Amino acid sequence: GLQALWVLDSLSGEVLVTGHRNRILGGEGAELTRQARRAGERPFVLLLGGQEHQRFLVNACSIARGGARLTLVAGHRFSDLRSLDPQQLILTGQPGRGDELVAELTDADGVTQSVLVWRPKIDRRGPPLLLWVACVAVLALGLALLFGGYLNRWLHGSIDELTEAATRVGRGDLDTTLRDGSGGAFPATATAFNRMTRDLRDAREQLRQTERIAAWQEIAKSLAHEIKNPLSPIRLSVETLRKARERSSDDFDAMFDESSKTILQEVDRLRVIVDEFSRFAQLPAPKLRNTDLREIIVQAASLHAKGAASLRTALPDEPLTAFVDADQITQVLHNLLQNAQHAAIEAHPDGGGALRLSVEQSASTLHIRVEDNGAGISADQTDAIFEPYYTRKEGGTGLGLAIAQRIVTEHGGRIDVESKPGRTVLTVVLPRR
Repeated sequence: GLQALWVLDSLSGEVLVTGHRNRILGGEGAELTRQARRAGERPFVLLLGGQEHQRFLVNACSIARGGARLTLVAGHRFSDLRSLDPQQLILTGQPGRGDELVAELTDADGVTQSVLVWRPKIDRRGPPLLLWVACVAVLALGLALLFGGYLNRWLHGSIDELTEAATRVGRGDLDTTLRDGSGGAFPATATAFNRMTRDLRDAREQLRQTERIAAWQEIAKSLAHEIKNPLSPIRLSVETLRKARERSSDDFDAMFDESSKTILQEVDRLRVIVDEFSRFAQLPAPKLRNTDLREIIVQAASLHAKGAASLRTALPDEPLTAFVDADQITQVLHNLLQNAQHAAIEAHPDGGGALRLSVEQSASTLHIRVEDNGAGISADQTDAIFEPYYTRKEGGTGLGLAIAQRIVTEHGGRIDVESKPGRTVLTVVLPRR
């Protein structure tokens, strides 16, 4: 409720009616009437008796009845509203940000005309200490940003160099090293990186040496087995001749012809094994030149088209260029087509064997496909067919596909195998550069 209420004669300032503070008002009615007249409808601060705790926030209104004119003043003790400087109490049409609503001031119809808010006091003089603190903070922030930018570029450069070196190592370039001090922010990392690549090079060389020894051990084992096979018939044929000669058998001439024929066949077989092994062991490094493979492929196809299995080709119209060793790729095509022809003929001895040679290319690779309708290759044999001396046909050396894979690998390519019963596709994938 109201904490102060007076009804005064507007002309004389005489207090006619008191509500709460009749004793406080004393003889100041005339002054109160003048203040009310000046304020009009605006709230104003009333200080009674010069005492700070008797400060009131009041509103005044005038009432005229007949010849009488009255002034009604009512309000609240200021200390109960907010114990702050009255300059922080603002009469406004709408509260702003940070304002706290104290009271809504309405007209006779109850419509809000304005609001009384408490607004925190702002010292616009800017205390010198605070200003200095702000300046120092801004300067420190600027230096921090400058140093941070430099540090970021320094760290970023060091990390980029390490990342690039690690990427090269990941691609297999174990000769990659970092210069002394090139580690930038991480000098110890550069030293450790160089030590790591050195250890990897040593480990790779040891692995290659181990693999080389293991490979040659396997080849020697297979070669010994292949040579041993024809030696048995040769020995048996010679022993048969000696026994026939000792008995002076009448059929010696026939036995001599048959045994000598067997010996010659097995010797020829030994020569083929030795020749194939020599080619495999002494295969030179490829001499890469920009070559159009169309002529090579056409010549290889025409050579094998005369076999018992039919051969179809499918080549694109555009040039089939790649950096290859033409002689070695010719050897690869010959070995693959020969292998496919044997498989097709073996599966279709009465005819019906068929081969297909096709080529597809992209901007970076050539795909040469050799397809046959042979019996197919089981999943557990797809890797074994490239091992030296592995063969599934009688009289084969087992080196044809091993040589082909070695040539393609040294060209930076690979041979993919797809097989199912009745269909096998070997795809040579070669990089064009």
